[in-house]
Amino acid sequence: MKINKIEGLIAATFAPYDEQGEVNLSIVSSYASSLKANGVNGVFINGTTGEGASLSLEEKQVLMEAWVKEQNEGFKVIAMLGGSNQNESIKLGQHAARLGLYGVAVTAPYYFRPGNVEQLVDYMQPIAAASHGLPFYFYHIPLLTKVELPMIGLLESVADKIPNFAGIKYTHHNLMEFNQCLRFKNRKYDVLWGWDETFLAGLAMGAKGAVGSTYNFASPLYLEIMKAFASGNRQRALSLQEKSIDFIHLYGKFGGPAAGKAILKLCGIDCGNFRAPVNSLDPVKQEELKKQLLDMSFFDFSILNPKELGKV
Repeated sequence: MKINKIEGLIAATFAPYDEQGEVNLSIVSSYASSLKANGVNGVFINGTTGEGASLSLEEKQVLMEAWVKEQNEGFKVIAMLGGSNQNESIKLGQHAARLGLYGVAVTAPYYFRPGNVEQLVDYMQPIAAASHGLPFYFYHIPLLTKVELPMIGLLESVADKIPNFAGIKYTHHNLMEFNQCLRFKNRKYDVLWGWDETFLAGLAMGAKGAVGSTYNFASPLYLEIMKAFASGNRQRALSLQEKSIDFIHLYGKFGGPAAGKAILKLCGIDCGNFRAPVNSLDPVKQEELKKQLLDMSFFDFSILNPKELGKV
């Protein structure tokens, strides 16, 4: 399979819920329009940010159906098929193929974990086959899956077993391995950077494409980092990256993942609350988060139109 490598920003989308906590498909079109208007080249749906582990099979399917309507040549839709439930992932892969999504991805099983690369490839093989030729990515996120297998070993093992294997969504801090994966077999595979707060480090190690949750509301900042890096203005690129570090640092103070959804809401896109066990921000915390974001001039490099800033 010819691999068309992704460049630019792919937003890991938040799961959109209504006030009752049910999937809210009505927001998808405006959500996609915002991403497109702010230079994002596609979405990674039903993943970590998208609460894929908290969604039912049917909810994942209807989200695929809603997002594929927004797909075009310049806006790719990649769907996470799951991790621990192989049977469900196969069904979702078949559904993605019927819909014509750009691509699909899976994580390593995170309950009964594979003990070696061969077990992982054997697990993925029928899921990839069910996806009928769609570009198939492995989502490497050992921080959550606790599966820390060598990714070079994975690339060495997939060639004959998974013909539609496209690459890796690499959400790990091993920059050396990331670069090795990029250069493997004369840069055969698409390796996407997955740590927003070290986006610049990924660029320095050769990344051309990246998947991240903060691109939902701060894509202008990351596009400026890319521009500064490409022009050789390393100091400006670093200064901009530090802005990313500063606002992501707030996540720990304001409930982790829930802070991201709260920021997106401040920028005009309300995806509701996180599902349990994640605690969403109460009104007091939301106001404090807004104050701290204003103090660091966050909205100057967010998707929020400056004319709307007074309404925040």
